[in-house]
Amino acid sequence: MANDIDPRSPARLLAAALDSDLAPGQVGVVVSRAGVGKSALLVHLALDALLDDRGVMHVALRDSVEHVRSYYDEIFGGLANAGQVRDRAGSMVAAERHRMIHSYANREFSVQHLTENLRMLKEVAHFTPKLLVVDGLEPDTAASCMDGLKALGRKVGVPVWMTLRTSDGVMSDSIWEHATVALQLKADGRSVSITLKEHGAEDRTLDASLDPETMLVVGEESAPVARPAHTPRSSECTLYSGGANGAEAAFGEACEDWGVHEVNFTFEGHKQVRSRGRYELSPRELAAGDVSLVYVSRRLNRTYSEGSLIRRVLQTLWHMVSRSQQVFVVGQIQDDGTVVGGTGWSVELARMWNKSLWVYDQDQVGWFRWDGQAWVAGQPLITSIHFTGTGTRYLTDEGRAAITDLFARSFGE
Repeated sequence: MANDIDPRSPARLLAAALDSDLAPGQVGVVVSRAGVGKSALLVHLALDALLDDRGVMHVALRDSVEHVRSYYDEIFGGLANAGQVRDRAGSMVAAERHRMIHSYANREFSVQHLTENLRMLKEVAHFTPKLLVVDGLEPDTAASCMDGLKALGRKVGVPVWMTLRTSDGVMSDSIWEHATVALQLKADGRSVSITLKEHGAEDRTLDASLDPETMLVVGEESAPVARPAHTPRSSECTLYSGGANGAEAAFGEACEDWGVHEVNFTFEGHKQVRSRGRYELSPRELAAGDVSLVYVSRRLNRTYSEGSLIRRVLQTLWHMVSRSQQVFVVGQIQDDGTVVGGTGWSVELARMWNKSLWVYDQDQVGWFRWDGQAWVAGQPLITSIHFTGTGTRYLTDEGRAAITDLFARSFGE
């Protein structure tokens, strides 16, 4: 796939600043004090490779696999918000397929062990990375493994990017002698500056600076993706839903009344009341929408068990939202801005991927649009040919009427 990532990505800034990409066996170091943005910058570099169909092996020395995956989701969402990643769902799936994450949290890191893991991945999973990133090195660990990482890079045929945390934000000469390039990050008020260090050249601070929250380049503009200026005909539209009792069944009934196509995702053991447009996801397809329940719980400020049914429901919601430009949910908005129940994950996915998002709150008896910061009351229209309709099983008369009125308002004469 063509890499159409947001031009505000720091990967674009570095590509312009460096004479050439790192060669296999060469090492780039991102160095700073704690909390400046090293890990975020490393994920940006990895995503740039992933969205260019280049495999990435991500090695985390301090964080769990779940934490790293959630970090990628957050960074990807920030990139996609500008509208430059046009096929968000396809790009996210491609990134998952081309990425392996290995965590050394709570155990000792060794290049020998990493080498063995890469050998196994090649033989068993047919995975050969084009980029190796190592996050979380301390000065003592880095000094002892730099030669090994360089040798591994040459053996596997990949460049290596790593992060280094130091108390003063400066890299020692003993580490610098093994590196090809270094990026020294420094927090300057509301931005982060980058000083580029290369052998045989004077250190230079890049003209552009980064936003400390997103690590995107400050001041660059992105052209938004064009939105449809009119409501499409009902026969052109497709609803992605789950066909379950309650709100999903009501969305499906409205689709049938108005001639809208339906795709109702299900899985083995799932109770589905609508057969029109039934699509049973295979275990492999479900796995494409796999999410960390730890991540979901943190996003929704509630705890889920590791039971297989809730995991498959969340995976199914991923398939629904990823295929849609608009998301309509019937439920209840809580004080913290999340939506009650498992369907709240569809709301979080829509917010993360910057979808057009509307929630009908049955308690407040009204529609609310997410404007990026808060819920704003309004009246929605179906303006996209691919949309999601989901929500609570406990549908009130007002909730059912809201769905009926939405279709009449959108497709009526």
